[in-house]
Amino acid sequence: MTNLVLLVLAYFFMEFVAWFSHKYIMHGFMWSFHKDHHVKNLVFNSFFEKNDIFFLIYATPAIILLIIGFALDLSSLIAIGAGITLYGFTYFFIHDVIIHNRIPLRINFKNGYLTSLIKAHEAHHFGKNVKDFKIYGLLVFPARFLK
Repeated sequence: MTNLVLLVLAYFFMEFVAWFSHKYIMHGFMWSFHKDHHVKNLVFNSFFEKNDIFFLIYATPAIILLIIGFALDLSSLIAIGAGITLYGFTYFFIHDVIIHNRIPLRINFKNGYLTSLIKAHEAHHFGKNVKDFKIYGLLVFPARFLK
């Protein structure tokens, strides 16, 4: 039960990590790597972009935790690494597949939460006001986007 709690906590903590790093790192000192993600305005000209380096950066702690956890038989580290990994899969599927259509699946989502999430992310790219550009999270976004 403790490991399940650690997995869930790690998963949800990653939303804060994503928000913090998006705001202060990607839109901060590593803007040169993230800029091409915004310049293309949701239309990708090639499959890879410099912004993809962040997947490697964020996957590294999970990989290290999983390797150490399995090597030393520490289930708590495995649970935390798995939580981070599951958030990474969620982020990839929602952000890159659903929102940016990098792997076209042609799925028509009618879920109110997903529709609102997409609108919030699009506002970050195509903001109409200063508040729009301040949306840095993925799964948590301002309530004004909810239907």
